[in-house]
Amino acid sequence: MTLTQAWLCEAIRIRETQWGPQDDRAARLRAHTASTDLGRVVSRAAVLGDAIDLPQAVHRFSQGGFFALIIAVVLALAGGGGSALTALGSGAQPVNVVWALIIILGINTLSLLAWALSMLWHGSGGWLAQAWQWLARKLVRGPEIALAGQAWWSIWRQAGAARWLLSGITHAIWTAANAAAVVVLLFALSTRHFSFVWETTLLSADVFVTITAVLGALPQWFGFLIPDAQVVRASGHVASEAANAQILWAGWLLGTLVMYGLVPRVLLLLISVARVVIAIPRTQPDLSAPYYVAVLARLQPSSLPPDGLLPSHGVLEASVSDIGVKRAAGSHVGVPRSSAAMITAIELDPTHAWPPVGLGAGVACTVLIDSRASRSAVLASVAQHTPRRLAISCNARHTPDRGTMRLIAELASFCGATVVWLQNADQPESHLDAWRAQVHGLTGIGLLESDAPGPVLAWLEEKNG
Repeated sequence: MTLTQAWLCEAIRIRETQWGPQDDRAARLRAHTASTDLGRVVSRAAVLGDAIDLPQAVHRFSQGGFFALIIAVVLALAGGGGSALTALGSGAQPVNVVWALIIILGINTLSLLAWALSMLWHGSGGWLAQAWQWLARKLVRGPEIALAGQAWWSIWRQAGAARWLLSGITHAIWTAANAAAVVVLLFALSTRHFSFVWETTLLSADVFVTITAVLGALPQWFGFLIPDAQVVRASGHVASEAANAQILWAGWLLGTLVMYGLVPRVLLLLISVARVVIAIPRTQPDLSAPYYVAVLARLQPSSLPPDGLLPSHGVLEASVSDIGVKRAAGSHVGVPRSSAAMITAIELDPTHAWPPVGLGAGVACTVLIDSRASRSAVLASVAQHTPRRLAISCNARHTPDRGTMRLIAELASFCGATVVWLQNADQPESHLDAWRAQVHGLTGIGLLESDAPGPVLAWLEEKNG
């Protein structure tokens, strides 16, 4: 089960919990083909999600989060590089190592402490993660976006990894900022001349000797050069002009930034990513929860519409009242499951002959959909046969209402290719423009405008052998 599938399942759960059950007749028919309970739940959620364009909302929400992260990282790179340049100054005056260290590590250290405290209490992931969430919400708007966002954070909270996901965002941004500061600092120190001092009114030189030694112990262990006590004492108030002293102070400043700024963020980022990856299996639906117990009860075979189901092994009989589907006149050839071409119709006028004359042996014809019972029968038949091609005949003089378009979309979801055969399209009272707009709004469904059955029959029989 993929993360996106878990996301869609949770979104449907939240929607049905808050707003009541959806009409899931087509979804239950599709789910019945799955072999496991989890597969049936996933299949049902996919069909229900398609009906409300939920996958599109999920995709747009993901894009918003990604673009927000890109913007945050770009700003972090600019901020990190700017802080390094600010710490060094123009080079005309000696660099105060204390102020330089505070500039490049101060905010990062305070943010790290704030993150640690937030993890102990409410696990918000830090203020940068909250800013990222705010920016992501601003970048994407539209139907079901809020539902997609609510479901996204719900699955991670249930998996116990929401705070680690937010922490990963925070540490990724700070990693970018510190990496930029290291690169800019290294480049500036390599191409420009800087001298270093420390200044104080109240503290003694021994204090700075201790601070330098303590902060430099870890960088020195990893090979960074640090000034000894003699160099530290010589750099107070007046910068030492000794080249060796400048190299030592530069190494100390760079080493502290790497070891106390960049490395902790990289390690915490890796830990956060690892915790999120480990939690992914826990994002799948809990089938023992009351909601999913009720859903699975509805997905049992006994709960599916009994009328209109096709036999899975025999010939399509001619009795419409028994099974809701009949073979075209003069044909007695069985239709292989998952390979037949089918034709159906929605609320045609009595003047239209049904089934149409001239259907080939490889095309099955359903009953006319003109009631709730016939709708269920045809849905069940199409779901069982999953035809490669399906033609849906409609009357252009009828308004293409939401119920009709939803039924067309449900039927099309079980087929390889679908076309709407629009009859009476040339009549003055037809709603042709409305039909064109509505059908073109359905992904992957074509439109044929013809009173004669020839074009649609040719389409049904094309590559059907």
